[in-house]
Amino acid sequence: MKLGKIFSLTLFFLFTVVITYAVSPTLTKTAVPNWVRYSQHQPKTPNLEDISDGYYFESIEYQVDLATQTRFSRNVKVLTENAGAENAGQIHISFEPKYQTLILHELYLIRDGKRLDRLNLGKFELMAYETELSRSIYNGTYSAYLLLEDLRKDDKIVLSYSVKGFNPVFGGKFFDSYTLQGFEPMGLLHISYIVPKGRKLHFKTFMGAVAPTKQDLGNATAYYWDIAGTDKTEYEPNVPLWYATRQRIECSEFEKWSDVGKWASDVNPIPVLAKSGKLRQFAEHLWQKAKGDSMEYVKEIADFVQNEIRYMGIEVGEYSHRANNPEKVFAQRYGDCKDKSVLLAAMLQHRGIKSQLVLVNSFEEYNLDESLPSPAAFNHMVAYFSVGGRGQFIDPTITNQGGPIRDRHFPFYGKVLWAKPGAEMYDTEKIVAGNTRVEEQFNLQKDGAAILDVLTIYTGSNADDIRSYFKQTAKNQIEKSYLEYYQRLYKQATKRSALTYEDDIANNVFRVKESYSIKKLSELDLTTNRPAVSVYAANLSSSLPDVMETRMTPIALYYPLALEHDVYIINPDDVTIPAIRENNFTTRESYYFGKSITTNKDTIKISFRLGFHDTFVKDEGIKDYLSDFSDKDAFFSTAVYLDNDGFVTGSNTQNQVNWWSVLGFISLLALFTWATFRYYHRQNASSFISLYDEAQYDTIGGWLVLLAIALFLSPIRIFFGVMMPLSFSEQLWATLSYNVGISPFLYGMFLIFEFAANTMIIFLSAYCFYLLIKRRDIFPQTLFALLMLQLIVVILDIIVAWVIFKNQTEMYSEPSEIVRAIAFAVIWSLYLFNSTRVKGTFVVQREMKAAHQLALVQSPPLIPSATSIQHETDNDSERKQ
Repeated sequence: MKLGKIFSLTLFFLFTVVITYAVSPTLTKTAVPNWVRYSQHQPKTPNLEDISDGYYFESIEYQVDLATQTRFSRNVKVLTENAGAENAGQIHISFEPKYQTLILHELYLIRDGKRLDRLNLGKFELMAYETELSRSIYNGTYSAYLLLEDLRKDDKIVLSYSVKGFNPVFGGKFFDSYTLQGFEPMGLLHISYIVPKGRKLHFKTFMGAVAPTKQDLGNATAYYWDIAGTDKTEYEPNVPLWYATRQRIECSEFEKWSDVGKWASDVNPIPVLAKSGKLRQFAEHLWQKAKGDSMEYVKEIADFVQNEIRYMGIEVGEYSHRANNPEKVFAQRYGDCKDKSVLLAAMLQHRGIKSQLVLVNSFEEYNLDESLPSPAAFNHMVAYFSVGGRGQFIDPTITNQGGPIRDRHFPFYGKVLWAKPGAEMYDTEKIVAGNTRVEEQFNLQKDGAAILDVLTIYTGSNADDIRSYFKQTAKNQIEKSYLEYYQRLYKQATKRSALTYEDDIANNVFRVKESYSIKKLSELDLTTNRPAVSVYAANLSSSLPDVMETRMTPIALYYPLALEHDVYIINPDDVTIPAIRENNFTTRESYYFGKSITTNKDTIKISFRLGFHDTFVKDEGIKDYLSDFSDKDAFFSTAVYLDNDGFVTGSNTQNQVNWWSVLGFISLLALFTWATFRYYHRQNASSFISLYDEAQYDTIGGWLVLLAIALFLSPIRIFFGVMMPLSFSEQLWATLSYNVGISPFLYGMFLIFEFAANTMIIFLSAYCFYLLIKRRDIFPQTLFALLMLQLIVVILDIIVAWVIFKNQTEMYSEPSEIVRAIAFAVIWSLYLFNSTRVKGTFVVQREMKAAHQLALVQSPPLIPSATSIQHETDNDSERKQ
């Protein structure tokens, strides 16, 4: 028995060795192929100031022969510094041995004009070089690796090799792309495609790249670019992946997108479930579980494929684009996007639900249709189904999606392509199907401490994401990271109770609750030398990309995004916080943001908002973005000042009267009264508004009655509605101490302006009422002045508030105020100028005129008037006659 085990183990070992030897790739060495084209230009030495890493590419060659399915590469690196050997001396050549072979041609150094050969196949290491392990994808890629020895400054490293073999999954059709510029300059770039006669390769250039030059080779045609010296392009972070910043070329043998759709359907047909297979039995089980309801059946299948089939792909060879049989995927319980999509579609079609596979690009939301048609335009597959005439996309690689199946989030992938013959590009919708709302409640304590309770509510796609995070991360680790977040903001924060969460998967709502104790909440504000509580919506600020003021390219945004962050600061002992209202909300084409501050009894509420309408900010919106978020941290934060007793500043001024404002009001009224009766009241009416010479009406009547009532009530309304609750209140003047972010001087001048203006309007309204009752001739012009004053005050009020509060005009004035003021001024001004009752009522002149006329009758003037002189002259003439 022991010998049997040894024999079995020996056979197993030999079998493993044979298999390993059979699948292990090998390297070969040959001369450069005779079809390779040589450049007609000499490399240009680039500006070494633009070179990093201690080396640059003197030349790069990339040539493809479609007939032999061979890609040839040659590059020459020049070491400008000894440090360049670290990177330039490492050689990695990747290939997929399932359908490719690697052939080395040259590897040598040029030092002091001498050629030093370094091509030794025995020194190369062949190792698995999986390029997509981070995405749980095994693609069977290998790398030939060599670390060159004895490299020195000014050495040139020359390497050439060929990779032979195209992926058979594409049915013999070729497509490719190449970038003609880099972020560093190159001395020479040579690209060539040799196309046999009878095959048509379409080319397209981007970003101003030149078209290829054609060369007839007899039985083939060469298309090439031979460029001596390429310009570098500047790198800017946070640029949308679809936005082209460098010149590039594309080529493809696919003529139309419909050809790509047909290829995809040929490679991945939706199979019929085997009659005796376990997958068919399982599908029948789900149908019974759904009680024959098609939408419930879709939900059951989607839940199974998304959550029970883990995402992992072995994409070796043709399986880079060909899905595995659904029976196999069901049995092994893993698969990549195409495996899961085909499985989902096959299970749906088993019960007559129309399904379709869809090709998408998870990176390029825009401009995909500008590329040449080819499978390379896509990197992902999803499914589409239709029930009751209503279609819907499902991404089977998204896990832990909750809510009704019709409401499940589908990412914005821009244009997609149906995997079927005759397919055309189809636009998907931009839908913000998720929201995150943070509610932080600070309960202040008199000793300076605070209790912080946090409730975070995730809905829609945001609930999907956080649900996956909680399922894949240890709760202790989550709790620790949450605590560390608040300890970075408030150094003396400690955990008060354990973190808890509630997952309402049926409605797709996920709630997280936290509670902390903060021994000392406020810190000394160095600018004012006063204690203040600083609150910060870090999750909003960090969602905005940082860009330089010289930005020229579109800014990528994390779409979809809808964030709300509300902070509640609550006074101890239910003490009321002074009334304050601030609002700043801005909407742009690609995003919106805002901040507001309100108070309600003992609570001050600070609300922050941020959301994205699109995946990027356009060129024309960059200026607004830079202006809006020049200091984003300051915008998404605020400070609330506290008194030494631990209350929000101004809380202890409740119902207190500011006697200085009362004294100022009385003093201004006395000043206005004295000045008016001293310099204005005894004057006659001007000709500004024409009046009759004699009274036509002895009493106040008509519309003047309504005007009299309005003038009588106006000072009462302003006094009891504005002056008493606001201007005379200590709370209003206390706001000078806690309006953070506003200039105290400008704000103080604003309050004084409104105080003086309201006092003058009160006086003038009462004075006009008095003139109206007396039917004085100066009433119309005085009332017109009052109307204009009220209109000017309202307009100035809004303008000054806009300047001081940066669009926060809602705090003191609303747009309806100016409309009301304009309407009131226009209506009564027209009445004053056109009413016969006004012209015939207000004809009573100043009182001193009657007394003066009486004095003229009783005692003649010392200096004769022109009338008396004429009268006397006439009498003399009569006597002479």
